[in-house]
Order: sequence, then structure tokens, then C-alpha cells
Amino acid sequence: MYLCTCSVNMASEDQEIIFSGRQTDSRRYDQPLWPFLRSRMETFGSRVALVDPYTEQQISYKDLIPLAEKLARALMKLGLTQGKPLCIVSRNSVEFALLIVATHSLGAFVHTPNPLSVPGELRRQLGLSEARLVVTTPEFIGNVEEAAKGLNVDVILVGPRDGHLNFEDLVTLASDDVILPPPPVDPKTAIASLLFSSGTTGLPKGVEITQRNIVAWIHQFQDYDGSVLTVDDTTLLFLQLFHAFGQVLILSASLASGCRVVIQTKFEIDEFLSLVSKYKVTAIYMVPPVAIAIVNHPNLSSFDLSSVRLMHVGAAPMGKELEMKLNQLLGNNCVVQGYGMTENMSLTLRSRRESRPGSCGRLLPNTQCKIIDPVSGKSLGVDRTGELYVRGPQVMLGYIKDPEATALTIDGDGWMRTGDLARIDSEGFLTIVDRLKELIKYKGEQVPPAMLEDLLLSHPAVSDACVIGKPDPIAGELPFAYVVPVKGAKVSAQDIKDFVAKNVPSYMQLRGGVQFRESIPRNPSGKILRRLLRDELTQQLSKARL
Repeated sequence: MYLCTCSVNMASEDQEIIFSGRQTDSRRYDQPLWPFLRSRMETFGSRVALVDPYTEQQISYKDLIPLAEKLARALMKLGLTQGKPLCIVSRNSVEFALLIVATHSLGAFVHTPNPLSVPGELRRQLGLSEARLVVTTPEFIGNVEEAAKGLNVDVILVGPRDGHLNFEDLVTLASDDVILPPPPVDPKTAIASLLFSSGTTGLPKGVEITQRNIVAWIHQFQDYDGSVLTVDDTTLLFLQLFHAFGQVLILSASLASGCRVVIQTKFEIDEFLSLVSKYKVTAIYMVPPVAIAIVNHPNLSSFDLSSVRLMHVGAAPMGKELEMKLNQLLGNNCVVQGYGMTENMSLTLRSRRESRPGSCGRLLPNTQCKIIDPVSGKSLGVDRTGELYVRGPQVMLGYIKDPEATALTIDGDGWMRTGDLARIDSEGFLTIVDRLKELIKYKGEQVPPAMLEDLLLSHPAVSDACVIGKPDPIAGELPFAYVVPVKGAKVSAQDIKDFVAKNVPSYMQLRGGVQFRESIPRNPSGKILRRLLRDELTQQLSKARL
């Protein structure tokens, strides 16, 4: 039985209302990641762990463990040591998954940039992580080489050698006489993954996910609703492995549960549905745009989706109407929602037994939250809307080399500001209402307004700019720019859109449009008053619909 408690701390002048998930044995969280994963995987024997649907290659759990450790020994010979990063710039693949597991077995950490990053941003991230080994594919080798110019970086290519060390060479490079080091002493501070996120504002920052974060979250996930995933499940991993959702919430949790993981390179709706049908996928983890694509597919009935027992939707809120329609199409109550961020992986989950469409569920075990009034700073009770603060073992260590941003996000008592407006009801169900943060989410991709604004200001005809998210029923939000042109300059909205398109990856383009204005509203300290511009855009869209 689930229990969510509410406590009131009267020690301070203003009462503090804290909501808590049920308490479980948190001592289990302190085991280093690789011994934990290895001990789990050893029990699954000859069951299939990873599947490449394009080559039909299958790797069993009993073969995955020695293969991962062999790759780890090869990486050691190339200079990767415990506590250092392996950078992987790639779309999803079995090799990508193997390298993640191999890096964990070594006690190193993976740095996984978005492979669509432009060379300048990729170079900035390489500088922050101090990665000396980069694995990539022919599709991204040009950007990687440009980003790595002048840096002491070695490149490993998954594909034709083309003058680089090839992934296949790693297997022959490995030597059995190389001994893997013992696991790190303190999993609370040992980094397992470096994932880049914009957090609540600003340029992308490197989120330090520790080994304890991952081990804790897997336990929390499995404790919430019994065996959420079992050895009889098959998952389809199409969400990208450079995201926390794909890398931790799907890959790590699936391997720790003995699932068969089918890896799709990138999402394409017909291929996705075909793979679900062919491999009898039982558990799907996805984002709202995928749910929309399924619901709107003209030939959905031609695919056999009868094997699906669980559809877990996260990364952005999904409305109750879409959830109910998806359940109706699939013929069972299989859709659940969860809530989390890169900085905390996952905080809430709603099981199939909890019929509460639109809610993202209840707090995971050993997780706490409070709802804070953004104006007064006071904590609020049930059914009151405010900024969501969270605390738990899944919250990140901090932002790499950015103590100021870390301190602004996590206070001295371990409370993390999410930047999201939320409310919680008397039964502990959390609903995300809106976002305080500036981050734009386009089809699950994170678009930092500050990056686009910096780029726009580099245009000779632009004197000021602001980028916000324009609501869109399919993509979630579209990047939309308000631009103040230089006096006397002749520039069109299309000129601005073309300029941005040449300098950013596809998902960051100004698909929402460009609108010129005389000034950008700012407060006395110079901060853009985005809320005013959002309200203005909302009014314009409302009038356009009349």
C-alpha cells in the first residue's frame, strides 16, 4: 500500500510543509554501481540483454558482462582511468549501450553530448568534461574533429576506420592481464554520467549524476509498484541514450531487471510500430510527441500492439485527454506518467493501478517535496500551486565546474529548485501546472533561449532579442523570437530564421517564427520579462483563432 505523508515543521518562524514518499531501506543505495549491476545481471544467465534489430545481433546477459569488462580493459590501455570521462557522440546503437556498461565497469563516467550539437557547443562541453577519448560515428566525425581541434583528444570510430581507431579494434586491444580497479570508495561522489541540461535557466550545464544516484533510483523505481519491469519484459529503447531518460531510466533499469532491450537508432513512427509488433514489446518509455504520433497514425490498426502492457510517458506533461485516448486505442489501462528532470532523473511515478489521468503520480520512496509560493517564499499545503522543490537520493551532485549555478539550484539542506509550478492533492498525487523556468522543450529536446539570444545578438542587424516557447499541439513548444532591429537596418524575418538555421541543430531552429518590435521588456537589473512576452503571444494567438 502506498503512503504519502505530510509533515509540518514549526521550528522556524514560518511553518514548513513537507510531503514525503514512503520510507524504505536506503542503505541499499550505497553499493557502487558496477558491483550492483553485475550481481543483478549474473542472475539472468542466457536471457537476451541487447538486440540490434538491423543486424539481428543479440547479446545475452552472460556474454554482456565479460564483453563489457573486456572493452573496459581496452579503454584502460587507451588511457581511460577511474573517475575520468569517455565522451560518446552518437545516435543509439548496441555499441553505445556496451560502452556505457563498460565505462561503468571501469569506474569511469560517460559524457554524452547531444550528437546534433554544433562544433562550438561540443567543444565547450569537451573542455568542461576534460574528455581525452571520444567515440563517434561517420555521421558526426566532421563536427567532432572540428570541435576537437587543438585539444588532446583521441577519436574512436564506430564504422569504417577512415584513419581512426575502430570500435572493433577495442576487442583485440583488450588484454586479460589488465586488472580492472576496485570500485570507487564513495558512490555518493563518484560520477557515473555527465549529462548536459539547461536546468532552470541559461546555457547548458553539465549535470553530475553519481553512482549512488543511479543505484538509488533503480531501487526506488522497483519499490514503487513491485516488479514494474521483469525478466519477461521486452523494452524498445528509441529515446536517445544521451538523455537521462534513455540512458538511466530505460537502459540501466532494464538491465537491472533482466529485460530484453531492443535498440532503435532514431525514432520513426512506422519503424517504431513495426519493431513493437515484431519483438512483442511489452514496455515502452516515451515522450508526449510520440503518444501524439501513435494516436494520429492513419494505419495504426495494421500493427499488432497487443503485447504492450505498459506505456510510461515522461519528460513533459501529457494531458488527460491524450492519455485517455491512448488507453482507449490500446484497449487496456497501460498508460502511466512520471515526472523528473536531468538533474534528478525521476521523482514521481503513477502505476497502472492508480487511475488519475493527467497526474504524474506520487513521490517515489525516500523522496520529499514542498510547494513554495514564488512571491512570498512560504511553503504551501495541498491543492495550492507553487514552485516545486524536491529532495531525495536521486538528486544530482551538482553542475560540473559551476558551484554558483549549483548553489542556486540546491540549497544547504539538499532542496532542489525545479523551476516548475505544481500542486499536490490530499492523496499525494502531483500535477505539473506550468513552468517557471525558461527552457523550451521541442519534441522532447531542450532548447536554451540564452543560446539562441546570444546567437541573434551576433547578427549585425539585431540590437536586442528574446526567445520564448510558442505553444504547439504536436511539438509541445516551438522556438519563437522577438527581435529589435538595428535602427535603419533592412532585415526580414526570413533572414533571421535563415541565419539561425545555419548555426544551430535542427531542433533549435525558429520554427515558431520571428516578430520585430521596438524594445524587449526588462526589469531594472536587465533581466528579460519573459512572462509579459508570453502573455502577449498568447493574446495574439487567441485573436488569430477568432
